[in-house]
Amino acid sequence: MQLFYIRRGGERIGPFSIEEINRQLAAGTMHPTDLGWTETSPGWKPLLSFTGVLMPGAASSTASPIAIATPWQPPAREFGGFWIRLAAGMIDALLLAIVVGSLVLLFPAPNEKMSILRNVPVALLCFLYMPLMWASGFEGTIGQRVFGLQVIRTDGAPISFVRALIRAFGVLISIGALGLGIFAIAFSNRKLAWHDRLTDTCVQRST
Repeated sequence: MQLFYIRRGGERIGPFSIEEINRQLAAGTMHPTDLGWTETSPGWKPLLSFTGVLMPGAASSTASPIAIATPWQPPAREFGGFWIRLAAGMIDALLLAIVVGSLVLLFPAPNEKMSILRNVPVALLCFLYMPLMWASGFEGTIGQRVFGLQVIRTDGAPISFVRALIRAFGVLISIGALGLGIFAIAFSNRKLAWHDRLTDTCVQRST
């Protein structure tokens, strides 16, 4: 039996059977544009793009023939461009600078050895900030969420921490190559940087 998961508020709920999905659509507790996911059709997509899901009011919420369902087209995906991603990155850089500055003031280093012991975990914290946020329910850093951006796989699924960690290393490569990996966003239809292509991810505007 095909089971569905629904994404709400950045969290995955379920599973639900197709009959339960149709019942909740008819009752108004689910919406046709709610994003769903199944093992047989991976990738978060609007419910009415799945076979067997009926438009509310088109038929009873049972396993009826799907031909009577009203056709529905999902909205086109919109990707985050160069400038909005740059603005999001500047917000994140400012936040990290505040955190790092605060830690330096709170934990002064009387000598070089203590300075290293303090700076290594601080640097690690700064590096892990991005992958931890990408792989969380926020699906984006604080700066990205300010602009309604989310980092996901190109098929619409959330990214794992391992993929997010590889993406973070890819960001360093994109910046280290004289920024060419970042500027690539401006020349891609889906606004993909080098680290997006490396990890099969994209930065999409939230729907």
